[in-house]
Amino acid sequence: MTAIPEIPGIIEGAMMITPAPDGRMSFRVLIGADGERVHCCDRIELIVNPEHLQQALAARKGRRLAGARAADELPMFRCHIGFSHNNVNSAP
Repeated sequence: MTAIPEIPGIIEGAMMITPAPDGRMSFRVLIGADGERVHCCDRIELIVNPEHLQQALAARKGRRLAGARAADELPMFRCHIGFSHNNVNSAP
């Protein structure tokens, strides 16, 4: 398996995975979370529809059956992205 190259500037954070009643999955990333100051973290939320994930995995399986190696292409799928910037040092 080919390793995914690291992205420069990696920072600490925390992630919560929350399933929605309609089948979507929400990945909430708290940037800089240290367990005590969650309210002041920047937040990113990725919402993935199950049909988009299924389509990406089916396409990957099709490429493997056609002779491509598993590491040739990583599956890619659509998602909705939300961002909330919370800086406690900014003036009101």
